[in-house]
Amino acid sequence: MGSGMRYDPVPLGIKCFKHATGPSPPRNIVYKCWILALTFFVYMSYHMNRKSLGVVKSTLHGGNCSDNTTSEGWAPFNGTDGTELLGYLDTAFLLSYAIFIFACGSIADTISLRYFLTVGMIGTSIFMTLMGMARYFEIHSLAYFVIMQIIIGAFQATGWPAVVAVIGNWVGKGSRGLIMGIWNSHTSVGNILGGLIAGAESNSLDTWGLSFIYPAIVIGGLGIVVFLFLPTNPQAVGLPPPNQSTTEEDEERLIKSLQHHSDDSDDEGNIIRDPNSIPAISFCKALRIPGVMEFSIALFFAKLVCYTFLFCLPDYVHSIKINGTQYDSQKSADIATFYDIGGILGSIICGLLADKTGCNAIVCIVFQILSVPLLYVYYQFGTISMSAQLGIMFVLGFFSNGPYALITTAVSADLGTSEAIRGSSQALATVSAIIDGSGSIGATLGPYITSVLTNHKDGPDKYQRVFTVLEVSAFIAALCLLRVMIKEISKLRVRRIRRITMNSTSIQSSRRFSD
Repeated sequence: MGSGMRYDPVPLGIKCFKHATGPSPPRNIVYKCWILALTFFVYMSYHMNRKSLGVVKSTLHGGNCSDNTTSEGWAPFNGTDGTELLGYLDTAFLLSYAIFIFACGSIADTISLRYFLTVGMIGTSIFMTLMGMARYFEIHSLAYFVIMQIIIGAFQATGWPAVVAVIGNWVGKGSRGLIMGIWNSHTSVGNILGGLIAGAESNSLDTWGLSFIYPAIVIGGLGIVVFLFLPTNPQAVGLPPPNQSTTEEDEERLIKSLQHHSDDSDDEGNIIRDPNSIPAISFCKALRIPGVMEFSIALFFAKLVCYTFLFCLPDYVHSIKINGTQYDSQKSADIATFYDIGGILGSIICGLLADKTGCNAIVCIVFQILSVPLLYVYYQFGTISMSAQLGIMFVLGFFSNGPYALITTAVSADLGTSEAIRGSSQALATVSAIIDGSGSIGATLGPYITSVLTNHKDGPDKYQRVFTVLEVSAFIAALCLLRVMIKEISKLRVRRIRRITMNSTSIQSSRRFSD
């Protein structure tokens, strides 16, 4: 088996399913729907596990409980430097994630994506459980929590390059923006469910460990499902790749030819070679693909904004008074879900607009520019009433999450299968890792900057400088895409000229025919 050759045994669950359905195998659409659904829940579980720490911060640091009493917190986070120490945990996770995701992209392009995802999900489950067990083993060592976060970050880095590569293998370019916009709502759904599940146990010092253990059980169970039921590309189950037009007869002919290929499968057709398996693209070559650098830098700043909200929004809501009322950590986590609900709709609309216009950069710039004044409005007027808090938060989530979702999904998949790299069909995971890894560096800085700027501070102005940083970051994210936007505008002009020329030619032809 040469370098860059990926062999992927047909999953046991799929084999049993094929035996149960008889000689007529499921068509492409059945598998495609299954892949979209399964990878949706897979990455939803990844984000569920990222939400836990942000939800329990106020309990670990000490603060108001649901019964209006005051929690003494959990050492070593209950001292005057508690906010800063909790920021170290965010930084440990995100820095580990940012470092390992670059390596994970290259690895995922050369081995079975199914095995790769399974290891990442089971590993996340184990160490998230150990993080929660710190409560029951009475562990108060900062080093323990930091080490757990570093290891969890490394296992979490396996998720994104692998799921984007799987989706890219199954979904054609024509509808990627809309499909991936809907599919990418897994991020917000995972944040919402993670906030609700973790929030249900976060208020009490007796049960905060369950805020880590419950999400760990979910991702571990789904890891087993992935191992048993995830075909990572259409060829693995005898189907044509996306965007390749075939009739039912062609499809059956392909299935039979793959099943009887003596070199690439065993007697039962259990192991099928990916016809597109050739040496994976190098990191440097992937970095030189037009658009990769611009979108990577833009995602750096866009993800800085989104992850600051992901890790710090529940604590921010907990720190302010909404219409004169301060809410406990559980209620604050519930309120913060409106940011992610807005993000779901924003991801879908952003993807739809990108499909309709074919201009990813223009769509991202418009959304990012609109998010800048919304950040200011949210900070200044979000405390007037609960309606203002939820409404502005929802709209802010809509505009700030849209570009982040589009860049990490459809843009990554498009660049990873662009004409510039026709010589390598295994660039999806590498390109996805470069773009998301760059974004993850920004995601690392966001919560860390927040912890530094808010440490030793209380009151309504605690987050003032944080929001200034977020506004500047959102604006810079838009500026990074100006060069790509200019190219897209040029393409739109060429497209318009061609359309006018074709129309005039058609009119002239009609006149000649009538004459």
